[in-house]
Amino acid sequence: MLENLSLYEAFQTSVKNTPFGKAVYYQGTQFSYRRFSHLVDRMADILVHQLGIKPKDVILVAQPNIPDTLILIYAINKIGAIVNLVHPFTPYNQIRSIMEKTQTKIAFLFEQRVAKEVEQYRGIADRIYVTRVEDYLPIAKKNFYHIFMNKDIRKKLGKFRGKFKGFSYLYQLKPTGKSVETVTGKSKEISVYLHSGSTTGEPKIICLCDDNFNFICDQTDVAASLPREQLKHFGMLSVLPSFHGFGFCMTMHNSLTNSMNCILIPKYSPKEVVKTMKKTSVNLCVGVPTMFESLLNYSPFVKSKKLKNWFVCFSGGDTLSTVLKERFDNVMKSHGSPCRVFEGYGLTESVAAITINTFEHNREGSIGYPLHDVQIRIVDDNGKELPRGEIGEITIKSKATMVSYLNDDEATKKAVVDGWLYTGDLGYVDKDNYLFFKLRKKRVIKVSGVGVFPTEIEALVNHIQGVKGCCAVRIPDDRLQSAVKIFVVADYFDEQGMKDLILDTCRKYLIRWAVPKEIEFIEKLPMTMLNKVNFSKLQKEEDERRHLEG
Repeated sequence: MLENLSLYEAFQTSVKNTPFGKAVYYQGTQFSYRRFSHLVDRMADILVHQLGIKPKDVILVAQPNIPDTLILIYAINKIGAIVNLVHPFTPYNQIRSIMEKTQTKIAFLFEQRVAKEVEQYRGIADRIYVTRVEDYLPIAKKNFYHIFMNKDIRKKLGKFRGKFKGFSYLYQLKPTGKSVETVTGKSKEISVYLHSGSTTGEPKIICLCDDNFNFICDQTDVAASLPREQLKHFGMLSVLPSFHGFGFCMTMHNSLTNSMNCILIPKYSPKEVVKTMKKTSVNLCVGVPTMFESLLNYSPFVKSKKLKNWFVCFSGGDTLSTVLKERFDNVMKSHGSPCRVFEGYGLTESVAAITINTFEHNREGSIGYPLHDVQIRIVDDNGKELPRGEIGEITIKSKATMVSYLNDDEATKKAVVDGWLYTGDLGYVDKDNYLFFKLRKKRVIKVSGVGVFPTEIEALVNHIQGVKGCCAVRIPDDRLQSAVKIFVVADYFDEQGMKDLILDTCRKYLIRWAVPKEIEFIEKLPMTMLNKVNFSKLQKEEDERRHLEG
């Protein structure tokens, strides 16, 4: 149904089918499909006729789950430009680097992040627009937030009045009323940049096309085990971040191409979920295991009578334990709800989930059954297919597979061979085609479902004066499931002073999930025969110390 359509055109199918249906709910403000479409078209007009944006221009969007984010994504897509989705709390140095690597023309940044490094941002103020969390709040909430919650940010940005243009400034510009051509027939061309680890664990910019996203969203009826018509007007809780394929594709674009209500929560908390449940109807939810764990530990959620409206939930980003699934399902049963939480599997190179457990197809311990037109093959180190039940690398063939890694033909050719995406994950397929995950070949640490790349942390720490070498490993964490520990070899140090320097540096240049929870100084790092740091040995020794082996 959505094949060969752009993201914008796919969204417009819902505008046509349910013009007065609920499209986006945000903190008490509800947008119909027709109203939201008008906001998107108006922004497209401004981008083209006021800002001079052309097809193939790259526009960086680093924002939380607020209406501005979706308005921009669809407006950028409508005119054939490329949306460059980035974490809203990415530090200035990384933002500047990303803009240079991707040749970004303009950027839409979140004011809370800009305020933290306002001096640095002055240098590129002519290329950025600053968004605010309160722009689409109801009047009472908006005034309260503006006066009491955000005065420090206003003060910092106000020092450079006239330097930073707000998103609201764009709406003060009158739309020209000139027609904006909807770019069509290019659904297989690059339209979105996502930032994640490659199949080897090295940070990469992943290039995706409209067909990649639409392929997943076209199978929502399969995932929910419901006819498409019955999905109309369901409420999808959107708490996963827009900068990740899992969040944008599964909870936002998915909602808006299936005539559902996309319920935006800009900053996740169990309390905010319960408050939202009281204001609007929630039926579907996609999250990470730590989110479901925190909901179960929040008494008002567990006791909420609104849970009877929940229909199905999906978990990804990290392993969903059997115990957590049973606890969640039992809470739903106690409210007479049919809702169950099912686990799925995917990676950014294939946008989002491509195998998933459902009401119709589910198996304990499995990470899912393939969606329609998804092939799974398990191969050995030589690329030879292995028999059912044998463990090897998981490879995938589907229409969700990325176009490429940006400016890296060599890495692209290694990751996608004859249409098969080599995931860097190990697992097996049983006789009934269910996929089972065993472990990761690639070095990625999932911290609360967010991919953290040890090589990126190590590269930064190795540049600190006095550091001779380092290696980052995964450690368990009660709240986040996993966290980072880094082993450091140093020339000289006051131990506490060196720890403080490492942490300050990491906080300045890395997203917060990548900041080490623990730092341990050692005399030397174990090395492989090829004189590379033996991170596997360090990880195994750390697991043994924590009695995690076996």
